[in-house]
Amino acid sequence: MGSKSTIKAVVFDFGNVIINIDVEKTVLAFSELTFKSPTRIKQLFADAEVFKKYETGFYSDDEFRDVIRQILSYPLNDQEIDQAWNALLLDVPKKRLDFLESLKMKYPIYLLSNTNNIHIEQCRQYFRTKFGITNFETIFNETFLSYKMGLWKPEYKIYDAVINKIGLKPQEILFLDDNQDNTDAASDLGIQCIKINPPECFTEILEHIL
Repeated sequence: MGSKSTIKAVVFDFGNVIINIDVEKTVLAFSELTFKSPTRIKQLFADAEVFKKYETGFYSDDEFRDVIRQILSYPLNDQEIDQAWNALLLDVPKKRLDFLESLKMKYPIYLLSNTNNIHIEQCRQYFRTKFGITNFETIFNETFLSYKMGLWKPEYKIYDAVINKIGLKPQEILFLDDNQDNTDAASDLGIQCIKINPPECFTEILEHIL
């Protein structure tokens, strides 16, 4: 972490930084639907690189659902797949949104997330229902979503794209993520980083340094 004086923009990860998530809940949901063990579900997902392929735009939503049916060898319907896939999405504490709103008055703020359309659609619905926010992406000056970019953290290319689009030097950007590989890669490129360790909340950290 460098000094406050050098920071000109703040980039946030989404899962476990803005919105609380628990990937185990998705694994358990598919386990209960298909009568396969959670360990087996994890292995099948890992072998097929389900997250990476869907979250870099390799699959459309319909193709993704078909892949899930194929790798799990189970005739799940679209709704079952979507509900299980979205089970990992939990809640967004309001204090985080309040903090982002006040921070945005001082710095441009951005979202950089490995994510996918089914999760984003569910999050749009959540923010509308819970907070009356029509499109949560408007909270940020700009959002960088892996499935739209065709890029993926922790690959260097996704950070290069963000740096170029923001138009600042890497050392002028502060990046918060809960994944060590992601912060390590960003640090390699000169970006200032803070690793979030859930249930740690970024509000308590940033109020002391920004």
